[in-house]
Amino acid sequence: MDPVSAIADKLAEHAILNWTKGDRWIRVDAPHSGGFAVELRWEGDEWTVYLGSGGWHQHFDEATEALNLVAWCYSGNARIREIYRGHVLQKSILEALEGESWNRISETGYFAPFWHKRSEVVFQNPNLLSAEQD
Repeated sequence: MDPVSAIADKLAEHAILNWTKGDRWIRVDAPHSGGFAVELRWEGDEWTVYLGSGGWHQHFDEATEALNLVAWCYSGNARIREIYRGHVLQKSILEALEGESWNRISETGYFAPFWHKRSEVVFQNPNLLSAEQD
């Protein structure tokens, strides 16, 4: 079974998730206003995972690595923090919960008017993996 179909089969177990699927991609909408979208795309010889709406993405050579990231996004240990200057997105940061603290894993940055007021929004998906372990 191809990875896109494998994710679709897994998503069918979680009624709170809305998703759409094409031949080479699948997009899972944010489960609530405080969550973030997750999209997996196969583009030739690489897989790309997109998180949130702020442009954070990561390329993978192996589908397994991309699938692991998608699953991790529903572990409760991942979050996206978006930093704005005024209404312009300046950074989209992927963070991981390690022990008691959130640590920066990766970020995507953009040119933004640094003189505008800074604000941030944090998005986190629910832990859907714990139910599978019971």
